[in-house]
Order: sequence, then C-alpha cells, then structure tokens
Amino acid sequence: MRPYSVARDTSRTAATPLFLAVGLFSMILLLIYLLVYFPVATPRLATSPTPPTPKRQADEATQVDVAPATTDLYAFIDRVEHRRQIPMLHQPFLYAVRLKLYLPWKPNVTFGENDFALEGHLRMHFVSGGGSRILLHSVDQHIGDCSLLDEFGRSIGVKQVRREHSQLLDFELMHDMISGMNYTLDIPFRGHISQDKQDGIFASPYKHGEETRFLTATHLQTTEARSVFPCIDIPEVKAQYDVVVEHPTGTSAVSNMMENETSVDGNWTVTKFHRTPPMSTYLFALAVSDFPFLESHSSQGIRIRVYCDPLKIADSVLMLDSTGPLLDFFTDYFGIPYPLDKLGPFIFKIFDSDSKSCHLHITRRIP
Repeated sequence: MRPYSVARDTSRTAATPLFLAVGLFSMILLLIYLLVYFPVATPRLATSPTPPTPKRQADEATQVDVAPATTDLYAFIDRVEHRRQIPMLHQPFLYAVRLKLYLPWKPNVTFGENDFALEGHLRMHFVSGGGSRILLHSVDQHIGDCSLLDEFGRSIGVKQVRREHSQLLDFELMHDMISGMNYTLDIPFRGHISQDKQDGIFASPYKHGEETRFLTATHLQTTEARSVFPCIDIPEVKAQYDVVVEHPTGTSAVSNMMENETSVDGNWTVTKFHRTPPMSTYLFALAVSDFPFLESHSSQGIRIRVYCDPLKIADSVLMLDSTGPLLDFFTDYFGIPYPLDKLGPFIFKIFDSDSKSCHLHITRRIP
C-alpha cells in the first residue's frame, strides 16, 4: 500500500504548477476582455466640436449636386428654348392703355390706308428688380420713342429698343434701375386689327340689311394679349388696367369695366372705363360695334347688358331674363358676392363656335 500512496502524492505535487498556469492565463484573458470591451471612463474636459475649415466646407459642397447659381437673370435669354420667356424681375401693378381703332365699321366710313389700323399708348407702372434691361412681350407692333421715369420723376434714358427674338422687346437703358423702386415706362406703338384670324384683336364682318359692316373684338388666350399692347404676358403676373378707347362716332365700346366717361369729338368718340381689379393680361377684353343692347339688373343691383346684332336683338331676351337669376343663384350657392357692378354678354357671328369669359365681359361666338 505504501508504494501506491507515494505515487499518488507525487502526481498531485506535479499537477499543481499546471493548474496555477491555466488559472493565471485565464485571468489574464478575462482582464484583456474587460479592458477592450468595457474601457474605464476617465474624466475629460468638455470641448466644442472643431468647425470645418474653409477647405473642408468646399470639399463638402462639391459632394452636393446643385445647379450653378447666377445673379444674371438674362444669362440664358439668347437660347432658342428661352426666346419667348421673360425673367420675373419687374412686377407691373398698373397698365394705362389707350387705343385708337381705325375701324371702317360701315361702307361710307373709311380711313384710307389706315383702315383696320390700331394706334396705342401704353404707360406701364412697375416695381423694378434692378438692372438696366426691361423685356416685354410684343407681336406685330411698331414701337415709337419710349421714356422711363422713376418715382421721383427723374428720367432714365433708353439707349435702344431691340427686337432680336420673336415676340420680345428688349429695352436697354442708359443707367441701372434701383431694386424695389417704382418706375413708369411710356411706349407709343402701332399695330393692326386682324382680318385673317379670330384671335388677338380682330375684325368680324356681319350683315346689316344689304350692307356689310364690321365689329372689332378681342379673343385672348394665355399668350395673346401681346398682340394688342406690349406687356409682360404671363398669366401669374397680374395688374390693374386703366383703359381709354377712341373709336368712330356711331359705334360704342365695351370693356371689362363700366364706362366712366364718354365724349364725342367730331368723327371720334372717346370712352374711358373704370379701373379694373388685378387680373391676368389674357382677361383683357374689348369690343367696338354699333350693336344695340338690352338691359336689366339683378336683385343685387348688378347691371346686365346683352349686346347683339340689330337683326337678332329680339332673340336675346331669353339670355337677358336668365342672366340675372343665374347670377343671383350662384351668388347664394357659393356664398361669394359678385365683386363688380356689371356683366355684359356680347354676342356676334364668326367662322367657328367658341366662347370666352373675360372678367365680367363675356363674348359668345355663334356659327
């Protein structure tokens, strides 16, 4: 039994260093694990993040895909796809339009070579966005000597007026305008009343017994006011209008608003209209004819006139009798009062059938 006891004690003594080495190695691994994944927090002074250097900002900016900015709003105006567009730099708030219509409305009325001509004067009041250029839309108009005044009455010379692109007038000024200041641009111009198409301002023939007579009317789509007078012909650019029309004596003029004053000077009659509310250019409406009218009033006192061919005036009674009640119905239905004091349907015959509502002046074209 003794030899066995000596051998067992000897093996136990030899294994002790091995157990100690394994335990020490395991503790070292555990300590390394704890130090790696659970570092001891040490106190540190609070510091603000370092602002990026200019170079760093520039590098970061280059990573963003943005369109290049430019202060020159006319930089791309010479490109073909931009030739009918105007930068939104100047904001008109009032157009004072004076038109003289050489309308040979019946056979014994003639103006010689001026038949179906149109002479006009535009005074555009606008808030400038600065710069030395003004762009306006204009079609088939000859432009006279123009002038520009600031809100203090100081003159700014117009160096030249160019028409390099279709439907655009380019005014180049002697000096820069001041951004935010009011200016007044005066433009005399000459155009014509179309006999070939029924858009813009045109003449339409009709029969009066054995005679062929003519009326003049406007039919403007969103980009056709430029054929009547120079303007910024963009629907979202809205302004008020003061309208004065010179027309042959024996005719009457109808526009968006009620007549303010009418005077006769020999062969010419001058009709002035009240100022319109702000509206888009294509809502401008004008008609000159010898048409009679039927008149009534709505229950709210709105004046209603129906203009029609003299031979068909009796057929307009139904329209006159129904317009007032319809106006009252829609006013009550929508709960929105009618904003102005007149409504005037104007009915005439033309080659196609179409109708156009022009801010309280309605034209109805019958086949």
